[in-house]
Amino acid sequence: MRANTFRVIAMFVLLGLVATACSAPAAPTTPAQAPTAPAAKPAAKPPVYMGALLPLSEPGAPQAGQLILRGIQMGAEYVNTVLGGSVDGRPVEIVTEDDKGTPEVGASGYRRLVQEKKVAGVTGCYHSSVCLAVNEVAKELGVPVIVTQGSNAAITASRIPQVFRTHLIDPIRAIALIDFAKSQGHKKVAIMADNTDFGVGLTTAVKNEGAAQGLQVKATVYDRAAVDLTPELLEIKSWGPEIIFNGGTGNTEHRIVDQAFDIGLFPKIPMLATSDWPYRSEEYWKLHPKNGVGIYILTAYHQDMALTKSGKWLYDAYMKKYGEAPTYSTLNGFGDLVLLAEAAKRAGSTDGKAMVKELETGSFEFWAGTVTMPQGEGAMWHQWTPPVVITQYAAANQLPKDAKLVYTFNYKAK
Repeated sequence: MRANTFRVIAMFVLLGLVATACSAPAAPTTPAQAPTAPAAKPAAKPPVYMGALLPLSEPGAPQAGQLILRGIQMGAEYVNTVLGGSVDGRPVEIVTEDDKGTPEVGASGYRRLVQEKKVAGVTGCYHSSVCLAVNEVAKELGVPVIVTQGSNAAITASRIPQVFRTHLIDPIRAIALIDFAKSQGHKKVAIMADNTDFGVGLTTAVKNEGAAQGLQVKATVYDRAAVDLTPELLEIKSWGPEIIFNGGTGNTEHRIVDQAFDIGLFPKIPMLATSDWPYRSEEYWKLHPKNGVGIYILTAYHQDMALTKSGKWLYDAYMKKYGEAPTYSTLNGFGDLVLLAEAAKRAGSTDGKAMVKELETGSFEFWAGTVTMPQGEGAMWHQWTPPVVITQYAAANQLPKDAKLVYTFNYKAK
C-alpha cells in the first residue's frame, strides 16, 4: 500500500515538472538571430514623355526621319544620364509618331501625342507642309513644338506661341545660295523644286534674292509625284544655267541627279543640293555610284566646326554606337530634345504655358553654341538660325565628314 502511494506521488511530481517545462517562457532571441526585413526600394519616378513627330515611311523622307529620331533618342539618354533627368529628376521617355510626310497625318499624330500619350513637348517636323499643319493644333492644345528641319518661313511667321524652330528658314537659305553662286562667279541660276511648301517657299525666296543681287534666275516647280523630269531638265539645259539648285524632297531629289546626268547637264553644270540629303551617304552612293561626284551640299554642320560640351557628348556616343559621325539632322534632333527637357526642368513643370515662357526667355546650350528663341519680327519669331556651310563630295563613296568645305555663311540681321 505504501509502495503504491509513493508511485502515485512520484507520478504527480513528474507530471508537474513536465508541465512547468512546457509552460516556461522561451529564451529571448538575440539581435543577431532576428530576421532582417528587405530594404524598401525607392519608388520609381514617373517619366516625362516627349513626342517625336517624324517621316518614318513614304511618301515622306524616312531616311531623314530616322536620322533625326536617332538624335532625339540620344538626347533623352543625355538628359537622363548626364543632366540627371528633367522635372524633379524624372527620366525622359520618347513617344514616336510617323507623319509620313503628309500634313493631315502629321496633324493627327501631334494630336495623338498630346491627348493620348500625354507628352510635354514635341519635336521633329521635317517637312514644312507637316509643320504648318501642326501649327494650328499646337495653338489649340497648348503643348510646345520645336521644329527640327522644316524651313518654310510661314512656320514661325505665324507667331503661334507654342511654335519654335532651330533650323534655317528659306529666305536666309536663299541669301546663302545666291551669295555662294556669286562667289563662284555665276550669273545664271536655275532652281528646280517640287510643289511642296518647302519647294514653293524656297523657289520664291531664291527668285527674290536673285533679283535683288542682280542674278538671272530660272525657276521650275514640278509635281512632287512626277517620275519623269526630263522635259523640265531639257528646258533648263536649253536656257544655259551656270549652276542648278536642286530643291527636291523625298525621292525626286535623286531623280533630278540621275536625269540631269542622263541628258549631259550634270556634272558639266554644277548642282547644289539645297538641303543635306546627300549626307545620307549610304543611300546617296548606292543610288549614284557613278554620277554622284561633284555635288555641292548645303547644310549646317561640318567636322571643322567646334562643338559644345553636349555636342561633343553626342558625337562621341554616336561614333561608339553607329561607327560613323552624326549628321546635322541627328545633331539638331538631339539638341531640340534637350531644349524641351531643360525648359521643363527650369519651369519645374510640364505645363505648356510654363515651358513656352522658358523657351522664349531662356538661354540654352545647344550642340552648336548658345540658343535663344525670343519673340522676333516676322519669321524670326521663336527662331534660332544655325550657321550655313556648303560642302562638296569630291570623290566617290565619300563620307559626310570627308566632304570638302567650300563655303561658310553666318547670317547677321540688318
